[in-house]
Amino acid sequence: MLKKQGPYATVVSDMRMPGMDGAEFLCKVSTFAPDSIRVMLTGYSDLEAAVRAVNEGRIFRFLNKPISSQDLSLTLRACVAQYELARREKDLLENTLAGAVRVLSEVLNLANPAAFNKGARICQYVRHIAAKLGLPDTWQYEIAAMLSELGCLTLTPELLEAIHAGEHLTPENEKRYAQHPQIAHDLLVRIPRLELVAVMIQRQNDPPTDPALSITPASESIRCGSNMLKVSLAFDHLLGTGSKAQVALTALSKNPAQYHAKMVEALRDFKMSQGSTEVQEVDVEHLRPGMILNQDLRSTAGILLAAKGYEISHSLAKSVRNLVENGSVKGTVMVTVKIGEAEAAKAAAAATS
Repeated sequence: MLKKQGPYATVVSDMRMPGMDGAEFLCKVSTFAPDSIRVMLTGYSDLEAAVRAVNEGRIFRFLNKPISSQDLSLTLRACVAQYELARREKDLLENTLAGAVRVLSEVLNLANPAAFNKGARICQYVRHIAAKLGLPDTWQYEIAAMLSELGCLTLTPELLEAIHAGEHLTPENEKRYAQHPQIAHDLLVRIPRLELVAVMIQRQNDPPTDPALSITPASESIRCGSNMLKVSLAFDHLLGTGSKAQVALTALSKNPAQYHAKMVEALRDFKMSQGSTEVQEVDVEHLRPGMILNQDLRSTAGILLAAKGYEISHSLAKSVRNLVENGSVKGTVMVTVKIGEAEAAKAAAAATS
């Protein structure tokens, strides 16, 4: 019922039951329905069982039998109130905070596209992995993906260009680039609710199993987030240097000491774009949100505005139109668009020509 008919606001379980006791059951509930508020009901004054129930099942209340209908009703009302509070907070995090971070990521993309054009792609990989593995609280992983390159703002445009092109770096530049996860951590850790996200980004180069992390819900989230970032960034790098998706995944799967095997496997059926698409050449002034660049978009002075693979956003499309007006951007660019949108783009181009 939890899997098929949930979620439920609260789950109440007896402690002493045949086959599976309440502590084990509520622990499973926390996996199947992490948002449900859990209550343990028992007639035994068993302190050890109570401690185990609290630790394993992360219960909200521990009640002793016999309990009056009035007290049970008050407890259930408190559980429902706690559930609604948690859901509202979760909505705030997923919608308000994540939305604000998306805006921040887009603004940073405009400010320094070489550092941030990977964000949208990395976010797609991470979202796909999290869905395949059934991970909760995906908002934090998506934010970590969007801001994984935040520390690259401290790098010079020339170094960012070299990294984007896959060029060999000098030892000094390798060291500078290796510092960007820590720089991003130091910036994000100051923002309330993003502390775990900051550590995920900081540990994006860690191996799949890190003995430095103790086994807690927070540490498991950090481990999952950092592992997804490492797999996604490596996958994106291989694709960017010309590897086919399945070849890239096979290469990653041969190194399980560095790349989480289940997360690599989760990307096997990943598709970057949905539906039938068409590659076409469009004038830069006709770039529209949703189009995906098939080549780097540069100004007439050679400055990178957005890299190949970047999905055009509303703000970038508007920025490009402004640059077209002052002559800073000219010509055409190859893009991938969905079939229906391709026809609309052609019609719009014909109408303005």
